[in-house]
Amino acid sequence: MTETLSTENGRTVLRMRRELRHPVERVWRAITEPGELRGWFPAAVEVDLRLDGPITFTFEEEPDAPVDEHGSGVIRAYDPPRLLEYTWGDEVLRWELVPAAGGCTLHLTATFDDRPGAASFTSGWALCFDALEGLLSGSAVPQKDYAPLHEHFVKVYGLDRGVVQDDGGVRFERQLVRPKELVWQSLAGASTPSAGSPPPAGFVAKGIDAGPVTDVVEPERLTYTWPHGEVTWSLRDGNGGARLVLAQTGPAADYLDAWRELIESLAADLLTRDVQA
Repeated sequence: MTETLSTENGRTVLRMRRELRHPVERVWRAITEPGELRGWFPAAVEVDLRLDGPITFTFEEEPDAPVDEHGSGVIRAYDPPRLLEYTWGDEVLRWELVPAAGGCTLHLTATFDDRPGAASFTSGWALCFDALEGLLSGSAVPQKDYAPLHEHFVKVYGLDRGVVQDDGGVRFERQLVRPKELVWQSLAGASTPSAGSPPPAGFVAKGIDAGPVTDVVEPERLTYTWPHGEVTWSLRDGNGGARLVLAQTGPAADYLDAWRELIESLAADLLTRDVQA
């Protein structure tokens, strides 16, 4: 399987490919029929298989199931058994099957706006493709561990890098693999930060002269001052774990590497933490 990530017309485009030892017609049924999709697709699907036909996606009500805010779409391209393209909320998924010696090649092109979530999408589809292979072959395929797979794609796509804003501040947006409550524990340690107190060391990058906490809402937000502005950590529920946004205002470009080191250390620590802890 191969994966590439690009930006096209202002949107993020993920391309994945999987070689399958099964004929096009068999794979086509697996990617279009709801009963077959149930064995590998991330959501239950209801679909009217025709151009402009409606399609709906429903996640099972499980504690760890992702939150679907845009659970419907429409078929935009339909050429059986070769091509199927549909929307899923704001996302566009394009499935193409190409005959190959001994089977066929499955191409997935996903177009979306949430670039920081690209490692989550890639990892999720990689696991789905494993399940698809198991469905097609009638035998179990060893399942990979989502968390290290996610972190691998973060590095491959460069999603661990922050940006310097036009005003000189810096910003990181980083998808993590554990819930925000566990992320907060890792950052705060045994401390219970409050307004007026120093921020716990986990929230401070090397070289920053941290002032007092000015705002804290556990486990979602912490802000403290530094001599030239503010530092704000924000955590919210994301796809597969917490979404972290770190912003430092003021002339902060010199701290970009220090923040990256701190955030990646946090991400590595989270890989060792049991999600049930």
